[in-house]
Amino acid sequence: MRERILTLPNVITLLRLAAVPVVGWLILQRQWEPACWLFLAAALSDGIDGMLARTLNQMTQLGATLDTVADKALGIVTLTMLTLEEAIPLWVTLAILLRDSVIVLGALSYRGLAGHLEIHPTWLGKTHMFAEFALLALVLGSLAGVIQAGAWLGWVFLAAFAIAVASGVQYVWIWSLKARRERLL
Repeated sequence: MRERILTLPNVITLLRLAAVPVVGWLILQRQWEPACWLFLAAALSDGIDGMLARTLNQMTQLGATLDTVADKALGIVTLTMLTLEEAIPLWVTLAILLRDSVIVLGALSYRGLAGHLEIHPTWLGKTHMFAEFALLALVLGSLAGVIQAGAWLGWVFLAAFAIAVASGVQYVWIWSLKARRERLL
């Protein structure tokens, strides 16, 4: 039986993906308030499409892949653009990008070794995504004048950095153990 592609959750995910270049352009134009609201809508749509996919029994492999791509694209583009605008410190951005790069390269290496790949996000990995999106929303909200971030934004940068590092180390640990088991089989 063929998987239905055009489901409501997949359409929401595609809309999130389409929002990515618009958010990037709005940041480039320093249109902080529209960038903030569009980013928030896109970020919130991540939970909505997942909930709908489960509730409507419309979970698809395409949807899972598109969801991951849309999340990463939204996060990376927004993070990079805000770093170029000097609204996020480079060390925070490098930690997040290094974490993502290590995970992707590790997954590709594991797939080459084992011939298959099943990725299940960890609790810490999900916490990282939440922390990253919360950081981006807070920075955009602060730039837009929607919230007053004040001095505590520095603590948010530290927390996002620490969670990115811890999550990256956790994924390396988990996938190293899996790779060792595969070699023993």
